[in-house]
Amino acid sequence: MMIHEYAGAVRTIYMDDQVEAPADSWMGWSNGRWEGETLVVDTRGFNDQSWFDRAGNFHSDALHVVERFTARSPDTLTYEATIEDPNVFTRPWKMSMPLYRRLEKNAQLLEFKCVEFAEELMYGPLRKHPAK
Repeated sequence: MMIHEYAGAVRTIYMDDQVEAPADSWMGWSNGRWEGETLVVDTRGFNDQSWFDRAGNFHSDALHVVERFTARSPDTLTYEATIEDPNVFTRPWKMSMPLYRRLEKNAQLLEFKCVEFAEELMYGPLRKHPAK
């Protein structure tokens, strides 16, 4: 399970029962497996209601993401993600970055509380409207 600071999001990674998503969702359905020392997380079953970023880079419900988490040291992971969506992109694309453990004494993750309706106020005119 991954717990995110932003919006209190929780993501379950199913390690034993590798099944398909029962329904499409914002964070998709994640199945994990180990390849040696690397955790591989294969996620499908996304809905098409989110963006990759605030610039509006979007995806469809055909989005497929494969993430790889590999320990490089006691305090560093290498994170790699391959993004595939044949309805939006002409080919899969990949990104990678190091993830560092916070080493400061008393470091904390604080709860993020979004101001109600801020997204609607800022991005309302840009949101997708459901087909009728």
